Amino acid sequence: MSQALEIIKRSHLGFKLSPISLRELLFIEICPTDIYGIKIGQFQKILRKGDHIRPDVLRALIKQGQANLYILGKYKHSLVKGVQRELIQTTRSFSVGNPLEKVKKQMNLLTIHLQYVYNDPTDDELLQLHYQCVKNLAYFLMNKMDFHESLYQNIIGQRHHYVFAQPLISSLFLLGILKYSRLFGDKEIETLFVTSYFKDIGMSSIPTKKYDSDELSEQDKIKLSRHAEHSVQILKGRLPISPAQLRMISGHHSWSLIGQDIDLPLEEEEDDQIHGLESTLITAIDVIAAMITERPYRKADSLFQALSNVRIFMADQYPQEFKLTVNYFRNFFNEK
Repeated sequence: MSQALEIIKRSHLGFKLSPISLRELLFIEICPTDIYGIKIGQFQKILRKGDHIRPDVLRALIKQGQANLYILGKYKHSLVKGVQRELIQTTRSFSVGNPLEKVKKQMNLLTIHLQYVYNDPTDDELLQLHYQCVKNLAYFLMNKMDFHESLYQNIIGQRHHYVFAQPLISSLFLLGILKYSRLFGDKEIETLFVTSYFKDIGMSSIPTKKYDSDELSEQDKIKLSRHAEHSVQILKGRLPISPAQLRMISGHHSWSLIGQDIDLPLEEEEDDQIHGLESTLITAIDVIAAMITERPYRKADSLFQALSNVRIFMADQYPQEFKLTVNYFRNFFNEK
């Protein structure tokens, strides 16, 4: 009888569990709650609350085929809090120990935490914590230009989902170009970094897994075409973002969809057009970052092709800034 009860308990356990990714455990040190895996077709505990999450433990799980992990749904908040504690501690301790390794960890934690924000963009605590960490990151990056290439390579190497990696990659490039131009003060650069980072938060209206396909449903295409508008709705009044920043966000999306191979019904209204040098740079760098990064449904384009596309809407109005952008990327990737 006891064996039969145990089988029943295990079968019911599946209804209480929620899937998590192994990635969510990579950058936290102590297991915040019990973690389950599947062994011989049944759910079993493979990590217990309080266990140290060492790299060798995670490598062993991968070797055992335990890439799909589960957590009791009612304790999901414990995992989120664990990631947040690591994110806050890392953000506050850039100057302690190895700063390059600290900021690598912080950027990886940000991509994980951004997934939580996208899952519930109405949660003020999630959004405001993310904003503060992004601002701190901008200040750090302005003073560590020699770190940028290593940080870019690290983000690419971690293979985060591109929806969560793209804001970091494009904003890292943008900050580098703004510093390289010597046209902007540090406060302006911080503001534009934050604007660039949060401009696509409206993409959270579509489940992330759908972005792996090159063919969205008509309804999702409409949602995606309006993601800039959704971003403004999510951010307005909830973060200290100025009306000028919101205007940049609301107008960025038309050209930022270049290279994504998704046919969208874009409306050609005046408010949808790019205005000003700052908006143009934000959009141009986002296009380049997207095109030179591989997607599940396409290979990465060459830097030459990305710059050629950006030239269409940038070179005539801002020829000097376009040349600056070309030179920055050539130097960044050491292209002759």
